Amino acid sequence: MAPFGRRVFAACIAALGIAAALVLVAAPDSPATPDTFVTMDDGIEIAVGIRLPNGYVEGKKYPTIFEMSGYDGASAQGETLMGQYGPEGAPLREDSRQLTQRWEGEYVTVHASVRGSGCSGGEFDLFGRQNALDGKEIIDNWIPRQPWSNGDVAIVGHSYSGITGFMVATEQPNHLRAVSVSGVIDDLYRGIVYPGGVQNYGFPLLWTGAIRPFYDVGGGLLPGLVRAPDEDEDDDGRHADDPDRQQHCATAATTKSRAVTNDPIVQGISPTDNDWYRARSPINIADKINVPLHITGAYQDEQTGPRGPTHLWEAATGSPSKRLLLLNGDHGSQNPGSTGPEVWGDRKAFIDHFLLDRPYRAAPVTVLWEFHRNAEGNLVSNGRTDAADWPLPETTFTDWYLTEDGSLSTTPPAAGSADAPFPYVTGSPRQGWSYQAGPTAGSPFTTSGGPDQVLFTSPELTDALAIHGPITATLNIATTAPDTDLFVELADDAPDGSRTFLQRGMLKASHRAINPDQSDYFQPDNRPGRGRAQRAPAPILYRPWRPHSNLLDLVTPGQVTEYLVEIFPVGHVFRPGHKIVVIVHAPPLVDSYYAYAPVRAPAGVNTLYAGPGALSRIMLPVVGMPSLGAELACGKLEGVRCVPAP
Repeated sequence: MAPFGRRVFAACIAALGIAAALVLVAAPDSPATPDTFVTMDDGIEIAVGIRLPNGYVEGKKYPTIFEMSGYDGASAQGETLMGQYGPEGAPLREDSRQLTQRWEGEYVTVHASVRGSGCSGGEFDLFGRQNALDGKEIIDNWIPRQPWSNGDVAIVGHSYSGITGFMVATEQPNHLRAVSVSGVIDDLYRGIVYPGGVQNYGFPLLWTGAIRPFYDVGGGLLPGLVRAPDEDEDDDGRHADDPDRQQHCATAATTKSRAVTNDPIVQGISPTDNDWYRARSPINIADKINVPLHITGAYQDEQTGPRGPTHLWEAATGSPSKRLLLLNGDHGSQNPGSTGPEVWGDRKAFIDHFLLDRPYRAAPVTVLWEFHRNAEGNLVSNGRTDAADWPLPETTFTDWYLTEDGSLSTTPPAAGSADAPFPYVTGSPRQGWSYQAGPTAGSPFTTSGGPDQVLFTSPELTDALAIHGPITATLNIATTAPDTDLFVELADDAPDGSRTFLQRGMLKASHRAINPDQSDYFQPDNRPGRGRAQRAPAPILYRPWRPHSNLLDLVTPGQVTEYLVEIFPVGHVFRPGHKIVVIVHAPPLVDSYYAYAPVRAPAGVNTLYAGPGALSRIMLPVVGMPSLGAELACGKLEGVRCVPAP
């Protein structure tokens, strides 16, 4: 890594010290060791772990749950090396997402390490196509030949294994019957590394440079080298084992390699989209999935981000049966090993239907409103909406205009009045917060150099307002600099003075160009689709597609320019008496696990204009009101930051 890259990475680690520690504690650790190895066509050995079901009957054929990632290569067994040898209460004691325990009643579970990770040999290439081809080979040429296999396989995964599993499914394995994934990314460049063209030095660097290698070595490689085969053997013998796996692991490790040209940290320095990103972005091959697909997503996902689940679900046009489950919450809220029955039960019922021929009826799309923990500590919703498509067919995209007096209104500003300027300091982000560090950590503040943000607030709502789906903000802004980064937040102000931060979006001014033919639109007849020319008349642009290819498309200082900012999808009900809040400022130094260092955004003053000429506005996806339970207190919504009244 170049000296500059090392400094940036070190700064991220320092800025995210608390968050990093929390990720390492909260993220799932790897289970024991590989049970056996599968030799690929090119001679590379892939480490796999097999767990036979409870009450396994020799000679009986079972369906298989397949998971593949670079964390571990063994079936979940309840505890890690830390759990086996560490002190009581030590972190990282549990296995990888408890997938095996969720499925071991009626399925064989097979976990595989991607090549070049854990005890698998070969060249490591993060989300490269070879991983997907290896997964297909295991599903089609190895699993069906096992004495316990009936030939039917389902892919289940979350986060790393969810993304990898999605990529495997695009290779169309013949024995694959269904897929259930969560915590997925649609586009590596647009979804997480450079959202809106703004460089994210936080989680992508932290995960790639520290967290993934930690779980790879500590959970995949070391256990395979140090654990004796019989240490992982269950009394009932359900955990199949290779007596020579320690030697296999050591031998495979000698074949591991990593090409510099495929190193994600090296590629991540590139500020524009390129072939490396495109080849590893599931959105570009999502239409190749040809089996039933279940995707779960959380709006406040602080790791893989909230953009991917809905976008991939839309793009998977080849799937004969699609299911989309959406909720508020963080990365762990969708994890099949830790979430509640409304999520876990639905995912399992979906797989059971296609592999065990059990009844299952559900709408293509379900929104779980106000996901929270009840008195017993279980994750539950406060209401639900079932729909036939996403965006929801009933959606009414409604403009809320930024007015001259700092308010929000669905009525356009009256003609004849002058646009009002709202200046704020940008390019030197002093704001920063981490949901994991507490709701008030890193609150914004104003300095003598000027305000750090501008804020627009609606009147108190007399009736409840439900929104669900994608959001855009159209802002007319002049800047004193040749480039600037925009950050737009949507919030909810409660009558008690608390503020709930719902969602955000961002855009680098020099990346403002839009390709209309690759953007996504919503038709008045409720048919979403891609390409302006195919969606006439009056299509509503809800997900702009930007080429992110020109670094020199700078703005003229002082010139008012219109920017369309994509805000990630969200679902929320503004209760009566609450206010809608829109906040515009520079990207914060710390944004939960994300971080936006002002490397390519020179300091300056931005002036946002609101009024009849500018028509700055935010477009909210208004939907029908769900039937909800009682209003929840500040901070009770799972994964949602709420700052109490001062």
